[in-house]
Amino acid sequence: MKKAMRYENNASYWDRRWSEADPDAGFFRDLSIYPVKYSEMVVKKRNSLIAELGCGLGRILNHYNGQGYNIIGIERSDVAVKKIKENNKAIKVLVSDVRYLPFKDESLEAILAFGLYHNIEYGFMDALRESIRCLKAGGNFCISIRPDNLEMRLNEYYWLFKRHREKNSGKHFHKWLIKEGEFKAMLKEVGCEVEQIFRARNVSILWRVPFLKYRDKKEESPQSSESKLRSGGYRLNSVGKVMDYLLTKLFPSSFCNVLVFIGRKI
Repeated sequence: MKKAMRYENNASYWDRRWSEADPDAGFFRDLSIYPVKYSEMVVKKRNSLIAELGCGLGRILNHYNGQGYNIIGIERSDVAVKKIKENNKAIKVLVSDVRYLPFKDESLEAILAFGLYHNIEYGFMDALRESIRCLKAGGNFCISIRPDNLEMRLNEYYWLFKRHREKNSGKHFHKWLIKEGEFKAMLKEVGCEVEQIFRARNVSILWRVPFLKYRDKKEESPQSSESKLRSGGYRLNSVGKVMDYLLTKLFPSSFCNVLVFIGRKI
């Protein structure tokens, strides 16, 4: 595991992101994108309790709640939870620390956790154990983490350079970058069997290059709001798509920014 450092600490970063962002859309417009592409492989039973840990502004939570699934969201940021409830008062979501979950042993049918664990500087394994404690034997999980690879290291250099004017504030923990084999071993340690691993993307590193972004002619700016981007995908133009396709096909381990682990509790 490698620590990625930035000029803003992790909690402040996410509270700022959630406070600045529009509420997430009520459903995904494209089911082939991260993370809904992978949650669809796990979310099957409508009546059994499902938890999304680290639900953010609720894009996955809203999507399945709207389809009648028995799903509850857990989120550290009260900023995010307040915004979710303002947008949908009926949705089930709680402010809680993933290291101390409000669920009984083996009470969850499935766990979804997209981009959660790598944000925990201290108590990483405690959080993972606590999550699996709540999962039924044979219950499924879908967990994503940030990989320690070339794309993610380039991404962190990009953000450090972009925020270099803030360097007087000092560097703080932002997230862990984790090798594929490392996280697979961690899941085994807490009593889980990994059935599938996917090298995926939520945002290509090429999307940082302005002339490679897709531009909707109906919009004044590339794909406008973050809410629309999160539900419809961070799209590249035709040149960007070709470049991205070549990178991911030729160097799949080096050019992905999300590792998705799907499996079950033994």
